[in-house]
Amino acid sequence: MTEIKIAIPLHGKMAARAFHQPSFRRRLTESGFAPLYFLSPVYFRAFDFDPEKYFELQVESYDAQYEKHFLLQQLRMLRRFVVVTETTDMRFREVIESKLFDATLFGMSAQMTFVGATRRLPAMGRLLAELETRLYPTHEHEKQFKERNVSCVLTPGMGNYGFWNEGAFAREAQRIGLPTFAAITNYDNIVNMGYRGFTPTCLAVWSEQMADEAMKLHRYPAAKLEITGPVQYDRFMTPLPQSREEFLRSLNLDPLKKTILFAGGVNINHYFDIYRAFVEQKQRVWREPFNLIVRPYPHPKLTNAPAWTVLQNLFQQAGAYISNSGAVDANADRSAEFRVDLAFDETPDELNYLLRYSDVMVNYFSTIGLEAAICDLPTIHVGFDSYAFGLRFSVTTSFLQRQTHNRRPLRLAAARVAKNEKELFDALNAYLGDRTLDSEARRRYAESECGALDGQAAVRLTNMIQSRL
Repeated sequence: MTEIKIAIPLHGKMAARAFHQPSFRRRLTESGFAPLYFLSPVYFRAFDFDPEKYFELQVESYDAQYEKHFLLQQLRMLRRFVVVTETTDMRFREVIESKLFDATLFGMSAQMTFVGATRRLPAMGRLLAELETRLYPTHEHEKQFKERNVSCVLTPGMGNYGFWNEGAFAREAQRIGLPTFAAITNYDNIVNMGYRGFTPTCLAVWSEQMADEAMKLHRYPAAKLEITGPVQYDRFMTPLPQSREEFLRSLNLDPLKKTILFAGGVNINHYFDIYRAFVEQKQRVWREPFNLIVRPYPHPKLTNAPAWTVLQNLFQQAGAYISNSGAVDANADRSAEFRVDLAFDETPDELNYLLRYSDVMVNYFSTIGLEAAICDLPTIHVGFDSYAFGLRFSVTTSFLQRQTHNRRPLRLAAARVAKNEKELFDALNAYLGDRTLDSEARRRYAESECGALDGQAAVRLTNMIQSRL
């Protein structure tokens, strides 16, 4: 049987961890596909890849076009906000805040008035996407599509905010008549990332809830939509080769102790708050000694901050384990981080173990809260800021709690939200005393977001593509 060459652009972490993981690559091969990966320059230039299977995604050309054309910038900015949700309302205000001291009063007023007046108009998103497609076509990969006999394309996202490059890639494929498929890679993409940039041959969503939101917010046609589930979470359905005792001992932690996982974001102030709570006040956390694991968010905003080195040393001196999810070393080498993203290692990553073997997780309303629910890990979201002076609103817990996907009743029922330190310690004592608390709520929440959690999302996605070719 002739292989079906499928081109897949990978620009961000979520896409890489979904569509380059070994199980998905195997599934593609078993289904008769030959994947050709177009990697963002930071990935492509970090390693030596097979030149017959890996190519550089022309991000720099796309960025140059964007920087050159003012109208293109305005089209994309407005397209980000025409999906009207609580999150996009706040993101619009965040844009205004960022320009308060840079833009002229007239320019700021004109932009606010224009965006505010047009973002709620019917069919505005479709018009903006059509204008961008017609006025600013790109042709960066068309020659490669033809030379490599590409049969179809699979992109993460639909060319909305954060997926501009993948959107340009997809439109190039559509321009020469290639079927173009898209799969959502995060649970907030439909409600938070603005209007789609193109209409795929078929769109893969996670659940009925996500399908309803795609049809309602993006006016997406039901006939071009299928529920497949999240490919990247298939890995949580497979057994782990190491037991809990073996895994914790490999981290020099005591398997007889309770284990608390803190998964942080980019706001470094939150790490100081956690240090004060879990180290300086550890007697209030649990009546016995416990393992503390700190998993820093792998972003240069955090890891390049001078204060992070100080914090890391403080945590380690206190006996905490730093889960190095992709550290940047002193030479700014990010290859360890990229190796995790691209899943070169066939064995389960450390996060997979942490989510299944910890006793409770503390977090600030990020995606990992959903992953914890899938793994039935009790979660406490910190809903207060001990120190907020001088911070932009977008990194505060108030902003996070007001986002559309974080206000869903099932999400709130699946975890505890601590509004102060006393509630944080009370929740810790409750979950450490009984890990099964809220287990059924976690299951309902995970299924509402992800659909069937049976480890078969990759099978359904490949079947969807084959059935539409």
